[in-house]
Amino acid sequence: MLSFLHSFFTMKAYLPEFHIEKLFLDSAHDAYPVYEYCRREDITPFIDLNLGHTGHFTYKDDFTIDDDGVPVCKMGLRMHRDGYEAAKHRAKYHCPKANRRQGCFCEHPCSPARYGRTVHIYTGDNPRLFNTPPRDSKAWKKEYDARTSVERSNKREKEDYKLEDGRHRSTNMWYCRLYGIMMLQHLDAWEMPPTEAFQESLLSLAA
Repeated sequence: MLSFLHSFFTMKAYLPEFHIEKLFLDSAHDAYPVYEYCRREDITPFIDLNLGHTGHFTYKDDFTIDDDGVPVCKMGLRMHRDGYEAAKHRAKYHCPKANRRQGCFCEHPCSPARYGRTVHIYTGDNPRLFNTPPRDSKAWKKEYDARTSVERSNKREKEDYKLEDGRHRSTNMWYCRLYGIMMLQHLDAWEMPPTEAFQESLLSLAA
């Protein structure tokens, strides 16, 4: 977290006109100030939850919230997402035992409404749990899957190019080592064969 903050705000100082729209971070950065900063700067955060900081809690009319921000009905079932009202900054969830055709078919309904109980989650109540998009949505998974490329890049720097094997005392020397490694990574990418050629080489090996 500390190294991220130093690098992030150093970058902001060097590139004041550069606007960041999305921030992809692992669970080590799962802290309220990060979410509050993202909201203030109009950045969409994609941050893994730190499992040590999760847990069920009561949310309006004794509904509990699951670890990924989804309300759980009084029957202990995760409610179904039913859209997001951007103007009001709230997500809508409806009874898990209800649909448009049959209405509510729960054995113990908690609302007299035809389609069962509806819960509105205001994302401002807890920006850490109530993300936009929600962590259980396809949009979240699609965006967050792209972060695996960062992990591969980190592995390349640390293990293949032995970033942490340096015995430097100077911060400048560490930066020189890191920049040299990053140049080598770019050279690797430039030397990679086109997708078609790579596929043909694999097929020839399999044959």
